[in-house]
Amino acid sequence: MIRKIHLQILLAAFITSFGAEIAAQDKPDTLKAKLDEITVVGFSGNRSIMETPGSISYLDNQRINGLSGQSLVYGLNTVAGVKMDERAPGSYRIAIRGSAIRSPFGVRNVKVYWNDFPLTLPSGSTPLNLLNNQNIKQVEVIKGPAGSIYGAGTGGVLLINSFPKNPQTERIVDASVGDYGLFKYGAEYNTKNEYMITQYKYASQVSDGYRDQSFFERRTFETGVKVFTPSNVLVSVSTLYSNLNYGIPGGLTLEQFQDDPTQTRSGSVEKNASIDQEDFIIGVNVESEWTEQWSGGTNLFANLSKFENPFNRDYKSESRKSWGSRPWVQYKNRFGDSDLKLKLGAENHFGFNYAKNYQNDGGVRDTLNFEDEIEIKNRSLYLTGEIDLPGEIFINAGISVNKVSYHINRVATKEGGVDPNLVSKNFETAILPRIAVAKRLNNLTAVHASVSAGFSPPTLEEFRTNDGDINLNLEPEKGINYEVGIRGNTKKGFFSYDITAFYFRLTESIVQQPSDDTTRASTFVFRNAGSTNQSGLEVSTNWIAISNQNKFLSLLEIQSSYTFHYFKYDDYVREGVDFSGNKLPGVAPHTIFTSLLAETKAGLYGQISYNFTDEIPLTDGNTVYSDSYHLMKGRIGFKQVLGEKFNLDIYAGGDNLLDQQYSLGYDINAFGNRFYQPAPGINWFGGIKVNYSINN
Repeated sequence: MIRKIHLQILLAAFITSFGAEIAAQDKPDTLKAKLDEITVVGFSGNRSIMETPGSISYLDNQRINGLSGQSLVYGLNTVAGVKMDERAPGSYRIAIRGSAIRSPFGVRNVKVYWNDFPLTLPSGSTPLNLLNNQNIKQVEVIKGPAGSIYGAGTGGVLLINSFPKNPQTERIVDASVGDYGLFKYGAEYNTKNEYMITQYKYASQVSDGYRDQSFFERRTFETGVKVFTPSNVLVSVSTLYSNLNYGIPGGLTLEQFQDDPTQTRSGSVEKNASIDQEDFIIGVNVESEWTEQWSGGTNLFANLSKFENPFNRDYKSESRKSWGSRPWVQYKNRFGDSDLKLKLGAENHFGFNYAKNYQNDGGVRDTLNFEDEIEIKNRSLYLTGEIDLPGEIFINAGISVNKVSYHINRVATKEGGVDPNLVSKNFETAILPRIAVAKRLNNLTAVHASVSAGFSPPTLEEFRTNDGDINLNLEPEKGINYEVGIRGNTKKGFFSYDITAFYFRLTESIVQQPSDDTTRASTFVFRNAGSTNQSGLEVSTNWIAISNQNKFLSLLEIQSSYTFHYFKYDDYVREGVDFSGNKLPGVAPHTIFTSLLAETKAGLYGQISYNFTDEIPLTDGNTVYSDSYHLMKGRIGFKQVLGEKFNLDIYAGGDNLLDQQYSLGYDINAFGNRFYQPAPGINWFGGIKVNYSINN
């Protein structure tokens, strides 16, 4: 009944928004909601989102930092089809169209790029928690398989840019505080002239956390430079140093969750379950136009990392190195009434991990369990093409060839012996085609359709468990995605919408489950689970009800999204139990998001958001479900221009304003029924930001 009511509310809001916009036609024109004004990289197109065939969402800086600005969680959860969890401060997990089914922790099966080079490691995992929100100014979300150009991953792609869309010379300082010992501050020094853009950013964020053993501490320092040479060459260099340390409180049973949600899993405090990670990342990009038809470039990148992970069962210590390149060459020309663009490129990504696993004695390394040298190779070669045909028809097609391999040399074991055999796994070469078309029906409306293939090899954490087992039988996921959509604006751009329906057929699906060995039942293992059927509908709308700088209420904007996901096992039998036909665990069938932003001429502003998440199956057998929940967040503030150069923003806000008892993320198929990662009740934050801009 509740579900039907919320769907009716959404439909009513959609119709009301559309009707109200018709009445708003005499208001001053605005570009804020017009989709034609949004340019996306997408599948290497660098064009208007209206002419891009595919399901792509764009997040600007305001949307990313819409409320507290403490993490990327709020911004990504405004996107239909995307669910981001922060199971404890710093412990991220992202599901794009349900892809978190194989992620007990960490970001997997989603490819992430930062300033055009991969933040995702060659092993398939992404240390997204290395980034502070200061390091994120723009985000593009590509939903569904994008392997024709971005390689491995069936969930989707995040394209993150730390350079603002409209850079300028400015100095920024900000600070915020909140409940549970939150203290965050940062500074930016950015310059811009005719030939160069530079940026320097420092940020620090610490908190004690709502639960025991949920402390968080992160410090980042970023540098970036873009140089435009007289010979038409663009050189970009980005570096990031990140020092991260956070606690892992662990999952609770329902009884523990209801009795005392601040407690930890037994042993987490005594063993100092936590992650201490230090990374230095550098990327260099060079691109140039050789002639009117030919251009090219290359991207070189490297990541040096030190990783310490005391946990309840063991203690991991790793030294990680990864490096690679992304060369490309592009040809474009006009033939009659058609424009053609072809791009040939490659991504070569290599890694070497020196990994040791110890017994954990009160948070201190004890006896060595095993020691491995791990070599990773992840390579992709792609060809993509675009052709613009008469009648405003835009076709994008591409194909890639992908190869992933792991080589593990066990140097030592706890018995003192050495395994003389190098264990290697060369996954089958994957060829991934994609074809997509977009058609403008008129100046305000465009439709698109696509068929794309994807594959996702096991990450290193899935292939090699904490107990040292190596699963040579684990195979990559493979799938085909079918998608249709429509997007557009109304006449003056006050209302925009984006609607997509998809069907994704996945084979060799990778699922997580407790180990069959009762002595190691708390260790997750991964298995291929036959096939799954995943279908859904994703709706996003944006309505600017008021936009007039001369009125007291100068802006009133409403953003909404609705997600319907119907995911089920098609063919999955485990240990004689048939789960075929069951719903995929970890996926909410219905989610709703809406936010309202109001600004006044005097500088006062307010924002409030609402999120509904439907009940979620937590086991393969669908025997346990979470409760649905309703979240409200809000922020009020005051913005003022001081003189000609200074911009001041003072704000305060609250999270979980309805005081809901819910889990920040659910542990699927959890051993001992420890499904829950409790969220705090009502909590508060406030802050100040000062921007000194030289060329506003």
